[in-house]
Amino acid sequence: MYSCGPTVYRYAHVGNLRTFLLPDLIRRTLIYHAIEVFHVQNITDVGHMRDERFDRGEDRMLVAAGLEHKTPAEIADAYEAAFHADEALVNILPAHVFPRATEHIPEMIEMAERLVDAGHAYVSDHGNIYYDVASFPDYGRLSGNSLDDLRAGYRGAVDHDKHDPADFALWKSAGEGRQLKWPTSRWGDGFPGWHLECSAMALRHLGPQFDIHTGGIDNVFPHHEDEIAQSAPLVGGPPATLWVHGAFLQVGGQKMAKSAGNIERVADLADRGIDPLAFRYLCLTSRYRHKLEYTPASLAAAAGGLESLRAGLRGLGPSPTDGHWTAPRVMRAGTAADRPVGTAAGIAGHGSSSEVTAAADDRLQDRAAAPAAPLSPAGRALHDRFVDAIDDDLDLPTALAIVREILRAPLSADERRWLILDADAVLGLDLDRAWQSSPAVATPSDVQALLLDRSAARNARDFARADAIRDELGGLGWDVVDGPDGSVVQPRARS
Repeated sequence: MYSCGPTVYRYAHVGNLRTFLLPDLIRRTLIYHAIEVFHVQNITDVGHMRDERFDRGEDRMLVAAGLEHKTPAEIADAYEAAFHADEALVNILPAHVFPRATEHIPEMIEMAERLVDAGHAYVSDHGNIYYDVASFPDYGRLSGNSLDDLRAGYRGAVDHDKHDPADFALWKSAGEGRQLKWPTSRWGDGFPGWHLECSAMALRHLGPQFDIHTGGIDNVFPHHEDEIAQSAPLVGGPPATLWVHGAFLQVGGQKMAKSAGNIERVADLADRGIDPLAFRYLCLTSRYRHKLEYTPASLAAAAGGLESLRAGLRGLGPSPTDGHWTAPRVMRAGTAADRPVGTAAGIAGHGSSSEVTAAADDRLQDRAAAPAAPLSPAGRALHDRFVDAIDDDLDLPTALAIVREILRAPLSADERRWLILDADAVLGLDLDRAWQSSPAVATPSDVQALLLDRSAARNARDFARADAIRDELGGLGWDVVDGPDGSVVQPRARS
């Protein structure tokens, strides 16, 4: 599975996190069925070319660097670390590979060269390389667009060196004084188009063809349409079998976006005393294909729903420590490193939770078809209905309603508790922590000193040292939350 990840020139907001939650739910559902998932999610640390119809050449990484008086690498490192910390707050399983665009430039250049040599792309008089959409008869199939409609829809200026207004850039010639640029043997210095990045990274880490590609609904066109066009001639067809897109998170009927001034970070929720998992609960109340309204009222209702579910579990008492009704295995995400390197193994990907790491060494068990506990006929019926819901195109609202039904069912407390905690392997609400409390704790001086040492290591780009200190803090019971303005610690919930 390949997922379009963040462009790390600013914080991810909760609207972005709803999109990133989609592959997490797919992955958890497949693992629940004992289907192994290898997940790749890119990090775009070259910030330009998101939509050529409106782009005027500004590189978002360079703009952010200028505004914050930092280098593009410092901007990317800081916001990537914040992204991983934010994903952990809502229990999103980290990917197994987080490829970065700047680390895959050779693969992008090679793809562009192959497309030019095959006649699917051309070099303009100004040294730009454009994909010739007329060379690909299936262009528009994913999005339902036709070339005639696309050409008619263009308004305003079009790059004058294109053969066709619908053609899109694979590689752009670098202007005078541009910072983010790379040399090529055939075309001089330049930088990649946004669409080429994902195709090159997917090919490198997943091979010519793979099963699932996810993204937001705004990725359908032009991004995923262009990915298919540029990959298909080289790999023998669309690179992914299934393309799954999540709908927008809205505020007052409007898409959440920085330009609209209506964004909020998940870390902001924690600062306001709201459990970030309340946002995850809110997302579970709507089908991923449907728009979801984000308001103080909807978030408060979600927080109330989550707490009522925890209260119901507390009323059943904690799980026994042995026997048939011991708590089923959790699937907690853990926090990825600030800048994950290489390929992770196991179901947790780059998650660092010791619980999940231990569980990842276990053989996958088909929890959907063969629950481990001795369920009664009524309990098995509820379990099977839950499975039917998650298998019905991720019908999480129905799955959540069935979990509440389990809480009230005429079953033993042990069976109800087990069913709910088992379902939480998909829901990801950390319901096994219902019996825990987390009062405010002052930060000890030795923890503060370690945090300062870690910040110094990150500023020196000594990521191995920074990760080691973070692990040391974790051993002391503290989680690190990073951001461009610095790092803070918060007490880790007891396991």
